[in-house]
Amino acid sequence: MKKFWNIFKKVMLVLSATAVVVVFVFTLTSAVRHQRTLVCSSIQVRIDYESGMSFLTTDEIVSRINFLADGEAVSKPLPALDLRAIERDLLRDPYVDKAKIYIDHARVLHAEIIQKQPIMRVMNNDGVGFYISDKGDKIPLCPTFTAHVPVAIGDVETHENSIRDSTVLSQLFALAKYMGQDTLIGALIDHAYVLPDGQFELYPKFGYHAIEFGRADETIKEKFEKLKVFYKEGLAKVGWDKYKVINLKYQGQVVCQKAEEEKPEKASNKKPEEEKPEKTEKPAKKKQAEGDKAEKPGKKKPKENN
Repeated sequence: MKKFWNIFKKVMLVLSATAVVVVFVFTLTSAVRHQRTLVCSSIQVRIDYESGMSFLTTDEIVSRINFLADGEAVSKPLPALDLRAIERDLLRDPYVDKAKIYIDHARVLHAEIIQKQPIMRVMNNDGVGFYISDKGDKIPLCPTFTAHVPVAIGDVETHENSIRDSTVLSQLFALAKYMGQDTLIGALIDHAYVLPDGQFELYPKFGYHAIEFGRADETIKEKFEKLKVFYKEGLAKVGWDKYKVINLKYQGQVVCQKAEEEKPEKASNKKPEEEKPEKTEKPAKKKQAEGDKAEKPGKKKPKENN
């Protein structure tokens, strides 16, 4: 009898295990079938406009998702949507820094986009323009949006010397990054001009002077600190238009060139009515007559100043 019960227990254990497996397979199959019947209910796009950048629009992202979904993503079965492929494609966009694609419990496809952040706009002598991002890569200009960042013009990317071009771009990146971190300098400097030898001239938003900066190498901080001290203790007292050139290339000092003094063109032009009373002959004759009467014999007349 005991042997019978042992056999019975083993049979029941096998049957129970088999039943569990069958139920699991059935449940899984049903879930898969149900999943195949589920479709995307809508698309929600979030772009970080709070960063101040508007390179991309919601409609552009939705159109890209629909294109990658081979049609309208909405009402498409969820398994037919390759979320990773959509994400990889969005990351190839020159304005996209980060992209995250996922579907929530309500079958809503979410696209979260973080745009690249430009810190300087470049326009070279050939008319070619682009942005430099906060990570040092290039961002093409956007036909529908312009970022308000410092501008660099001049001999950038001349394509005559690759080493020189690479050095200029890396120094422009370092210059723009420092200006972005120093709020005072960022508020003062309007644009940079790249000279043929790769050195920089900076032009402020206020005043009519050029800042000979030289190269934007490891001396960037020292040069800008000198400039801030000079602005505070120098130009603040004598005026922003006192000098036409401020040279920061010399270690430990600031060398300036005064602005040329302009000759006032209208300083000697007087109105006729103001000149006539002084040049009328009658007062002069009267004065001469009085002088003749007052003059004593033997005393010389005083000499007139020309």
